[in-house]
Amino acid sequence: MKMNEIQLARRLDQARALVEEEKYLHAIQVYLRLIIAEPSFLLPYVELASLYADRGQIPASIHLLLRAAEKFPNNPEIVFLLGSYHLRLDKYKEAILLFQKLATRQLPQVHFNMGIAYFYQNKFIEAEEQFRLTMKYDPAFPKINESLGELLVKREAYPEAIEYLKKGIASDPYSAINHYLLGLAYSRIDQWKKAYNEFILSVDLDPDQPTNWQMCGESLMQLKRYPEAEPYLCKALELYPQSVDAMVDLGYVLSRKGESERAMELINRALEVDPVNTRVREARWKLQHQGKQSTK
Repeated sequence: MKMNEIQLARRLDQARALVEEEKYLHAIQVYLRLIIAEPSFLLPYVELASLYADRGQIPASIHLLLRAAEKFPNNPEIVFLLGSYHLRLDKYKEAILLFQKLATRQLPQVHFNMGIAYFYQNKFIEAEEQFRLTMKYDPAFPKINESLGELLVKREAYPEAIEYLKKGIASDPYSAINHYLLGLAYSRIDQWKKAYNEFILSVDLDPDQPTNWQMCGESLMQLKRYPEAEPYLCKALELYPQSVDAMVDLGYVLSRKGESERAMELINRALEVDPVNTRVREARWKLQHQGKQSTK
């Protein structure tokens, strides 16, 4: 029996209330009944797909939206959602093909998501093009400055990356990843004091991330502040015992203290984790060379 607008609105409100009460199975049943009763009503498809996705059932979201696409061919909302859900499943090529259908609409969210899909395929030139289109259509689009900054770090365009990451931090000063990326960009142009200041902030904001501690230690090491570097590197290894970079850095600090045996133990451990790592092999050669020099 066909429902009128008031009945449709009441059923939608009922489903939404059940979601708020975390009665998800009941909510799903109401949405499905709505779709069966009124298959040309778009909202139940969209909201149920979102509910499936929130519960980790993204394939179910896609399956439902493909059914909706049969009723609403080329509907931009459905196409965008299908692209977004494919992106969440790391199906980047499929996501891009869907987003490309909307490319002429000048929608910043479409270009941003396409940029993300290209980024994770290591197609940095294509990703940069999409991020710059995002910025063109909406200069205040969330996360666009930091996303473009991260991409430029990948492309080794460090001075430009720094400018975008600074803008990202200005809009979100409590983002640990932004401070980490800015520190990384500074480190790549040997501005280690500025890098250290950013890494310290990343540690304060996300103390459970071992790379934040490791890069703090490496910055201090580069600034020749070896005693200060040691506890940061030890903390990095406490959080992630397999960190090759932290082992190499700590090995260097220990060798500077004259603790060559401990340093070599760390380098050998690092070599077990990553036998072909160039940095580890160089560190081992230097330690061995130093040992030979000291016995002469």
